[in-house]
Amino acid sequence: MHPVEAGPSASIFEKEDPITGLSFVAWFFAQTQKDPKFYPLERSTITFFNVMSFKTINQRFSYQGGNKYLCKFRDELQKLFEGEKVLRAGADHLVVISLNLSVEEIALRIKLLNKAMSTYEGGLRNQIKAGIYIADGTPQQPIVMMDRASIACREVHGIFNREYAVFDEELRKKHEQKQYVLEHFEEAFEKGYFKVFYQPIYRSLNKKVCGYEALARWIDPNRGMISPLIFIEVLEKVHLIHKLDAYIIEQVCKDLRDDIDSGYAYQPISVNLSRLDFELSDIKKVVDSAVAKYDVPKEYIVLEVTESAFASDLSNLGEVISAFRADGYQVWIDDFGSGYSSFNNLQTYDFDFLKIDMNFLRNFDKTPKSKVIIASIVDMAKKLGIHTLAEGVETLEQYEYLKQIGCELIQGYYFSKPLPVEDFHTKRTDLCGFTTNETPKERLYYDGIGRLNFLENTPLRERKLEIASEIPIAIVEGKNRKYRFIFVNSAFKDIINLFGAGTPDEVLEQLYKHGPSDLASKRYAALLYSERHHKTIEFHENFGNVELLSRARFLSRMDNKVAYAFVIKLL
Repeated sequence: MHPVEAGPSASIFEKEDPITGLSFVAWFFAQTQKDPKFYPLERSTITFFNVMSFKTINQRFSYQGGNKYLCKFRDELQKLFEGEKVLRAGADHLVVISLNLSVEEIALRIKLLNKAMSTYEGGLRNQIKAGIYIADGTPQQPIVMMDRASIACREVHGIFNREYAVFDEELRKKHEQKQYVLEHFEEAFEKGYFKVFYQPIYRSLNKKVCGYEALARWIDPNRGMISPLIFIEVLEKVHLIHKLDAYIIEQVCKDLRDDIDSGYAYQPISVNLSRLDFELSDIKKVVDSAVAKYDVPKEYIVLEVTESAFASDLSNLGEVISAFRADGYQVWIDDFGSGYSSFNNLQTYDFDFLKIDMNFLRNFDKTPKSKVIIASIVDMAKKLGIHTLAEGVETLEQYEYLKQIGCELIQGYYFSKPLPVEDFHTKRTDLCGFTTNETPKERLYYDGIGRLNFLENTPLRERKLEIASEIPIAIVEGKNRKYRFIFVNSAFKDIINLFGAGTPDEVLEQLYKHGPSDLASKRYAALLYSERHHKTIEFHENFGNVELLSRARFLSRMDNKVAYAFVIKLL
């Protein structure tokens, strides 16, 4: 007997699904159309469920395994939504139609569902997403109601920390906008509704403009400005984003030529490239052609490659990036830290700038971890010889912090919103004057300064692709007042060698002799103080003619075994 594939078939218009035994949604809706008293849909809430990566389940466990998963899914829904209608919509989609549950109650059940399915014996950590549509009490076409629940479900696809969305007025408008884009994007290309806005990029040290990011905007005569979050998603979906990006690149080169000819300051301009630019076009040829047509310097065209491009299986991506850099273009990695394999990208490809994802700044004031993460990214980038830029900067506090940790370039509404090119034509003296803009010499000068890593303990050391602390540090382990080193770095060994000790343990033998000793007892008491109060303690030590300062801090304890970190410094 062949296993039944988990997917849509002609049987969805029959009453019962042979895999789960549930009624099909299509059959259920047909009954409500025949007899409105069959079920009061106009008073119901429809929740549409979708299993993420269900294809992976079928590939790993066969279709029989996938069917087994669906039955487990059915059981959990019937248990959590007891008394409500649980139906099959086809493929990996189940639907719950309820009359008695609020959105909050449904949300709780969705969370419990994901928790239950995460422990499924298949062992895959996939998520189940949901979309909720609440009927407004008026008669509606059932298929429209379920479609709205499905639209809400798609809204949270790819968002790990969101399990559901509700189809509300905001989502209705967004969906309507997407439909408008789908129906009118060809007209927008033909009639020039797409415009390029430029957002200035500032140097953190001198607050001067040192670049721009080119951003696509759709100015529609009927709807005004259509959000790029909407039209870019649609153009990517229909595989036309490369056409828009080619237009932006052409316009950028044209505007840059105008800037150069104006006699005012001009700066490098960055353009965004997506995965589809590399898949659907010869993007290197597109850029080269525009640069040649308008005779602009290649070093003034910056290619920002989004992190999502690296998540795809593009065999030629590395070759194209290398070709761009070899020809004198700058290549930046955009949205660093937004997901995918950020660190692997730094290992595999070479970049001139790393652009820190703006999401790290959104909870800047509330989440101290954000500051640590941002500083770590800047520190790592400097060690790799990559310059840094932070986008989404909106407050003085954010700017000051980024400046203090050595982030070189700043972009965000704190300095300027994206501006239409017309503003640069009418306000050239203010926006493009040399008092507010870097000169080419200044840019090279400050790029040289930007290589300094403010966060390193030895910032003046020549940069090498190796990690070696020059602070003498060791870990000492004690048991029954007997001590030994379990870690000593090379800098610590160098200090010890200066006062003639043969091994690090010989030093401990002198400092913490087993048995009665006033000095040893004082040191022991100080170590106990460090453990009890989680404080760093200091000792002044003398070894012959050598005087040094040692600092110690409690790390951890296991029964009668205890560990401390020691740092020493010559006086």
